[in-house]
Amino acid sequence: MKEKMKKYLIKGFIVIVMFFLSLFVISGIMNQGNTDMTVEMAKATFPVVSMVYGGRQINPMHGYGEEMEVNYMRDSITPLGSGRQLSLIMECYGRKVEGLSYEVRTVDGSRLIESTQVEDFEQEKDTLRASFVLKDLIESGKEYSLTLVARMEEGEEIRYYTRVVYSDKYSVGEKLDYIVDFSAKTFHKEAAKELTKYLESNAEGDNTTLGRVNIHSSFQQVTWGDLEVERVSEPQIIIRELAEQTGSFLLKYYVATGSGDDRHYYDVEEFYRVRYTPERMYLLDFERTMNQMFTASQKAFSDNEIFLGIMGDEVELKESDGGNIAAFISGSRIYSYNVTEQKLAYLFGFYNEEHQDARELYDKHKIKILNVDETGNVTFMVYGYMNRGRHEGKVGISVYYYDSTANTIEELVYLPYYKSPDLLMAEVEQLAYINGQGMLYLMLDNEIYGISALERSYEIVAADLVEGCYQVSDSSRMVVWQKENQRYQGKELVLMNLSTGEQSSIKAGYREVVEPLGFIGDDLIYGIAREEDIVRDDTGSIVFPMYCVRIQNESEGVLKEYRQDNVYVVDGKVEGNQIVLARVSRDEEGNYEAIEDDHIVNAAAEDRTANGIEVVAVEVFEKVTQITLKSEVNRDAVVLMTPKEVLFEGGRSIDISSEREQADRYYVYARDGIAGIFMDEGNAVNMAYEIAGVVVNDSGECIWMRGNRSVRNQIMAITGQEATEQRGSLAVCLDTILEFEGISRNTQYLLQRGESVTAILEENLENAKLLDLTGCSLDAVLYYVNQDIPVLVMLEDGEAVLLIGFNEANTVIMNPETGTVYKMGMSDSREWFERSGNRFLTYVRGEE
Repeated sequence: MKEKMKKYLIKGFIVIVMFFLSLFVISGIMNQGNTDMTVEMAKATFPVVSMVYGGRQINPMHGYGEEMEVNYMRDSITPLGSGRQLSLIMECYGRKVEGLSYEVRTVDGSRLIESTQVEDFEQEKDTLRASFVLKDLIESGKEYSLTLVARMEEGEEIRYYTRVVYSDKYSVGEKLDYIVDFSAKTFHKEAAKELTKYLESNAEGDNTTLGRVNIHSSFQQVTWGDLEVERVSEPQIIIRELAEQTGSFLLKYYVATGSGDDRHYYDVEEFYRVRYTPERMYLLDFERTMNQMFTASQKAFSDNEIFLGIMGDEVELKESDGGNIAAFISGSRIYSYNVTEQKLAYLFGFYNEEHQDARELYDKHKIKILNVDETGNVTFMVYGYMNRGRHEGKVGISVYYYDSTANTIEELVYLPYYKSPDLLMAEVEQLAYINGQGMLYLMLDNEIYGISALERSYEIVAADLVEGCYQVSDSSRMVVWQKENQRYQGKELVLMNLSTGEQSSIKAGYREVVEPLGFIGDDLIYGIAREEDIVRDDTGSIVFPMYCVRIQNESEGVLKEYRQDNVYVVDGKVEGNQIVLARVSRDEEGNYEAIEDDHIVNAAAEDRTANGIEVVAVEVFEKVTQITLKSEVNRDAVVLMTPKEVLFEGGRSIDISSEREQADRYYVYARDGIAGIFMDEGNAVNMAYEIAGVVVNDSGECIWMRGNRSVRNQIMAITGQEATEQRGSLAVCLDTILEFEGISRNTQYLLQRGESVTAILEENLENAKLLDLTGCSLDAVLYYVNQDIPVLVMLEDGEAVLLIGFNEANTVIMNPETGTVYKMGMSDSREWFERSGNRFLTYVRGEE
C-alpha cells in the first residue's frame, strides 16, 4: 500500500512539475523579461546629414550604425558640383564629431575608387559644415556609391549613404527650381493658374479625395480643394533618379489645419518626374499623398467611431476573434483599442506628438499586426530602419508582444538585415505570419524562413522560389509553392498551413503540369495543363492553357472543379468573392483565340468583422477615414494608455543572413521605393515600363529606365553584313555584336556544334550581363539602342536582324538577308517584331 501511495505521489509530483514546466515554456515567449523593470524607448541620438547643391539642402541622410551593402543603398543620388565638389550640413543634435571621412566605390561596391579623410570641416554648436572635392578618378555621367563616415566623440562610427554622379548635362538646378516652385504655387490658387499647362486633368483623376492627388486630378484638387492648409515645415528634397533629360524627385513636408485643440497635422509627400529641354520643362508624372497624423485623445472618438481623418494610404486593422479588441496602424504608429473597457493603448511609434524631430519622423520602416487575442494582447512587427531605441541606426525586423494586463511591450526577437530598408520592406510584404507556437514565417531572398521566437533558431522551409511558382493567401496562413520552381513545368505543389506547420502534396498527372493561381480565402486555386498544349504566342509570351481549374481545401480536398470542352484558362485572379478566369479556345488550325472571361463565385459567406474601416465624404475635408466600432463609445470614459518597454538581459537577435548563392534578381524602383522583385528580367522591364520605373540588378546597376531616351540615335560602328550559305543571318548578327565589343569568334561553328544563342553571348561577353527581353515592347528595348547597345531580334522563320538605331518615326535595322542597314517605319517594325513574338536579346556592360 505504501509502495502504491509512493508511486501515486511520484506520479503526482511529475504531473505537477510537467504542468508548471509547460506553463513556463508556453509563457516563455510572451514573458521573457522582468516586467518589474520597464523603461521608455531611448531618444534618437544620430546626427542627420544633408547635401548642399546650388544653395539648397537636398538628400537628407539618416545614419547607420552598421556597414550596409552599398549596392542596395540607392535612396538618393547627389549631383556633384563644379570640379566634383561636394558640400554638406550635419545637424548634430548635441553630439560632437571628432572626424569625418568618405569612401567612393563603384555602385556594386566591389571596387574602391577613393578613401579620404576630410580635414576641412567646422562644427559650430549643433551644425557641422564641410566641403571636399572628389579625386579625378570618376567618369562623367557614371553613378558611384558614396559612404560618409562620421567618427563621434565617444568613438562611435556612423555611416551615411548616397549615390553620386558628375556631369554638367543634367540641368539639376533647373529641375530643382521647377519642382520647388510648383509645390509652393499649389498653396496660392492665383499663382497656381500657370500650372494648368503641366497638368493632364482627365477622368483618370480622382477628384473626391485630398488623400491622393495626381497629374490627372483637377486644378481644384491640386490646389488643396477648399481646405485651408498651412505648410509648417520646409520641404525636404530627395533626388531619386537623375539622367540628362529626366529626373525623379520627392518632396516631403508637413501641413496643418485649424488651430488650438482643433489643429491637425498632416504628413505630405510629393513625387515629381520631369523632363528638361532648353525650350521648356515637361511634367511627366506628379502624385501627392496626404496623411493625417493621428492624435490619441478623447476627441478622436464620436458615437461608435475613431476618427482618423484624411488618409492617402490604407489603414491596417486587425481584431480579435470576438471583436472586443481592435488593433490599428495609422501614421506609422500602432494602437490597440479595448472596445469593452474603452481603453486606447498607444503601443509603438518612433515619433512623439510634437512632430519636431526629423530623426524620429523618418519613415523608412513599417509596422505589421501579427496577432490580436481577446484578452487584449497584441503581437506586432516593426521592420526597416530603426529610428531610435536599442537598435537605433540599424535595419532589421523586431517582433514585439504587448501584454495588456501588465501594460508593457517586450521584444521577442530581432532579425538584423544588411541590405536597404526599402528592400526589407518589399520582402516582408510578401509573407509575415506568426502561429500559436511562436513560429514566425517570413519570405526573404526568395526563401521562406520559419523562425522560433522561443528557441531563437530558424529553418529554411522553401528555397529558390520563383515568381509565379508560389502564392500566399491574404491571411498569410496558407502558402503553396511549386516543388520544381520552374514556371510552367511544375509536377508537384506543396501546400502548407503555417498555423500548424503541416504540409500536403498535389501532384500532376502523366504529361501534365500544375500551376498555383492564388487563394480565395484560405482555399487554394490551381490549374492543370497538358504539356503538348503549352506554346508561345505572337508576343513571345508562353500560353499556358489549363484545361482544368480546381479549388482545393487542405482538409476537405477538391471543393470545385472548372472544365469545359475546347475551353482553356490562361489566367485567373481573385476579385472579392469571385475568381475571374481569362479563357481561350482552339480554332481548326490549332491556334488559341481569346474568348469571354468566366467567373467562379465563392459560395462561402464573406468574413464579417465586428469593427471595420470606413471612408466617408464630408464637406471641405472631402473623403475621410474612420474606424467603426461594434459598440458606442462614451468619449469621457475613454482611458488613454502608453505602455513601457520591458528590460531584459542578453540579446534576442537571430542572424539569418544566407551564405547560399542567390539567383540574380531584378528590382523595380518607383515612387514608393521598390515596387517589384523579379528573377525574370523581362517581367521587371515590363512592370517598370507600365509604372515609369527603374530596373536595378543585385549589383546596383541600372538595367532599364523609362523616359530617358534621345529623339534619335544610331550605332554608326555597325554596318551591313550579308549572310551566305556558309554563315546564316543569326551567325552574322552574333559575330557583329561580338566584333562591336572587340571580340572575334566563329559563331556559325558554335551554332552548328549545338550551342545556344544565349550560351554563346554569355560565354563571350565576359564583362556584360545578357538580358532576355522576350515579350517586352519595341519601345522598351530601344532604351538599349539609345545606350549604343545593339538588340538582337529573333524572327519567326529562324532568321535574325539587329536593331541598331531609331528616330521619331523609324527604326534602323541591320538585316543580314540583304546585307544592308536601312530605316523601317516604327509601326511597321512593331508589327514585324510582334509577329515574331517580340523575341529580343541584348545586354548591359558591367564594371571593367
